[in-house]
Amino acid sequence: MHRVLPSLVLTVCLLAVRPLWAGQPEFRLQVVPAIVYKVDDSGGSRTSSFVFDIAVICSTDCGLTATSAHVELSSAGNIVERQDWTSEMLGKIKQTRFRIGPNTPLASPTREFTLPEAFDLRLYFRRPEALAIDSVALRLTVIDVKGSRAQHTLVIPVRYYQQKTTLVFPIRGHGIIGQDYGTNGGHGGVWNAFAIDIDGLDKNYGELSDANENAADAGWGREILAPAPGTVVYARNDVPTNPHPGEEPGDNWYRPLHEPVMAYAGNCVIIDHGTSEYSVMMHMQTGSVTVKVGDRVTTGQVIGKLGNSGDAFGPHLHYQLQSGPRLFQDQPLPVKFQNFDTPLSRGRYFDVE
Repeated sequence: MHRVLPSLVLTVCLLAVRPLWAGQPEFRLQVVPAIVYKVDDSGGSRTSSFVFDIAVICSTDCGLTATSAHVELSSAGNIVERQDWTSEMLGKIKQTRFRIGPNTPLASPTREFTLPEAFDLRLYFRRPEALAIDSVALRLTVIDVKGSRAQHTLVIPVRYYQQKTTLVFPIRGHGIIGQDYGTNGGHGGVWNAFAIDIDGLDKNYGELSDANENAADAGWGREILAPAPGTVVYARNDVPTNPHPGEEPGDNWYRPLHEPVMAYAGNCVIIDHGTSEYSVMMHMQTGSVTVKVGDRVTTGQVIGKLGNSGDAFGPHLHYQLQSGPRLFQDQPLPVKFQNFDTPLSRGRYFDVE
């Protein structure tokens, strides 16, 4: 699942450079998500990675084009690396992820989080842990349709996250991590950058006997567990099961449903752990959710069954930790489980008792 976030939008050390050219176009830079967290990479590489988007904010018809960028990576105030990017390089990563357009799907998370952007750039960095990168300074130069130029600089802190809640893995038995963090080629959206997809397997670590039937999936109907005590702040139980694995629903599937954007997450439960950390569990079976808003849950309590609802290409559980109750808006957080040795990397088999 992919896309974005407004409470993710703190203003992060925004430094407006004085005009260098007369009649310069007006714009500002915004980092999404608001706080950039880095994580150590799997495989013994001794590297750490972080991903974020830079949105160029102006009126939607301002017609800006990025001509160059200068990037500085720093540690404890010392610059450890400099990069210069050309317009051609920037053009290859230019997108409009946070603006509603004529082809934006009815259920797209962009409809929950919209910016008046000209375009955005997704930046990915993987560097040795020993460099201890703790900030990125980006100076971006743009040109408008009249040929006028301007530039702004954004200084972005980069940090590790210190998890507060003790969590247990939300399913038991055999399985595999199907997708993991965006830093490892997993979830591509900013709002779910630290999400994991959990697929159930049989005792021989097999997955399917017939790929065209949900019920043939080894994880289908696996119990979903509350990973820690807390209060249910969101619960949805009415999103129909997708007919077959490998088929993503379109607008006509979501159109009759209440709150189509939230239906994108399928049958979903969000738990407030009381530590400014919230567990989100998505895509459960229709009618299987056993809790409602306001319920108190305990660690290991069954809250639903693994299914294939919403934006899912097959039966699995999408789990993410975030800083608030608002799906597609609040800050995503890296996650660790007490009974699951890290890393939570794609392709990692597990057997959790």
